[in-house]
Amino acid sequence: MVEYTFTRAKDVTGAFRNLYKIISLLRGEGGCPYDRAQTERSSLGNLIDESYEYLEGVVENDREICKEELGDVMLNIVTLLQIHEDRKDFSSVDVLNDVCEKLIRRHPHVFSDKVAKSVEDGLSLWNSVKRQEGRDSSITSVLDHVPSGMPPLEKSYEIQKKLGRMGFEWTCIEDVIDKVYEELDEVKMAIAEGSQEHMEEELGDVLQTLVNLARWMKVRPDQALERANEKITRRFIRLSRIADERGIDICKENLDQLDAIWDEVKAGEN
Repeated sequence: MVEYTFTRAKDVTGAFRNLYKIISLLRGEGGCPYDRAQTERSSLGNLIDESYEYLEGVVENDREICKEELGDVMLNIVTLLQIHEDRKDFSSVDVLNDVCEKLIRRHPHVFSDKVAKSVEDGLSLWNSVKRQEGRDSSITSVLDHVPSGMPPLEKSYEIQKKLGRMGFEWTCIEDVIDKVYEELDEVKMAIAEGSQEHMEEELGDVLQTLVNLARWMKVRPDQALERANEKITRRFIRLSRIADERGIDICKENLDQLDAIWDEVKAGEN
């Protein structure tokens, strides 16, 4: 048994110290076999899962869920810090010091004499400092910084965003919308051709253009899709309950009745 007395902290420093101490005990001698077995890869998967659960709390505007899931996100972040520290890759103190220095360095309009009057000005200064730090500003180098393990939708968004910052950009949102229709026409041609490979390629172009449209609308495509997923799930659950109350089986033969119920559910939400 590990001896430890927990006392709720009264400030951020104390709370972070408590979390760090508990995780170090869990991963130390006499700790939990599960926690001791964790690697950066297993913890990374947990971090992604918890991040999505936090996102669900944001979408649902549920502050209790947000609080709980942010705690779980922090748990996984500190676990990753501890894993790297255990392997002597780097120290947690160095990680925190480095990010603090970077924040100060890349906000000269806050911590120095530069001026930023808009979001765009602030972003421009941030990117300017990045270039001054000696990073290669070529498009190839910029795209190298897009994590290869990102889910495709988020990866596409990051690629398009970085290309846009390099000047590879549409002139207006109407051009992006026109491009969506153009790519859809090419999908129709691929379907008529019957090549599965060609259809997949053209559908990918449609999705990529829609991601660009989302970027121009200042909407995260992953969040928009998740919201749509939640909406269709909510509506189908409601449809299923109504159909069950009316003795209607959910099957292709009853599609007309189910469509009518679906319209009822939509109208009820509106």
